[in-house]
Amino acid sequence: LTMVSLFSTGHRVLAISEQKSITAQLARNKMEGLRAIHPVPITGEEYLVEQGITRKWSIKQSKNDPKLWVIVVEAFPTKEPSRSIILKSLLFY
Repeated sequence: LTMVSLFSTGHRVLAISEQKSITAQLARNKMEGLRAIHPVPITGEEYLVEQGITRKWSIKQSKNDPKLWVIVVEAFPTKEPSRSIILKSLLFY
């Protein structure tokens, strides 16, 4: 019984770790795409049903410097939004 419990726990930890890796990769991909475009104020959200991931993003002009843009990408498992990954980047344009 103890071995079964350990296997079950280990399997769950691996599943969570794999989902975190996928979530981080999807967040990075979105960030790279947003950094490659001409910055304009936008917000967006998409549900990646196949992966079970939600991504949200925004590009906003800095209040302190009009040549500085702030890009934020958040990705999380759709069923567990408390496990989000947030990436922030500054773009000088």
